[in-house]
Amino acid sequence: MYAEVVARAADLRDQGKTHMDVCEALNDLGFRTRTGKPWRHPQQIVKLLRSFG
Repeated sequence: MYAEVVARAADLRDQGKTHMDVCEALNDLGFRTRTGKPWRHPQQIVKLLRSFG
């Protein structure tokens, strides 16, 4: 599951989207954080891509 989130986030960043745009897109696609909450902070995307990307 998380591999799909990371791949989608990386793809969106490669398209030139901001970290906040990525948060919004992941939420729109129904993805949630590992705790089940919506993506809210751009720093979450930075950490996600740094850890798994």
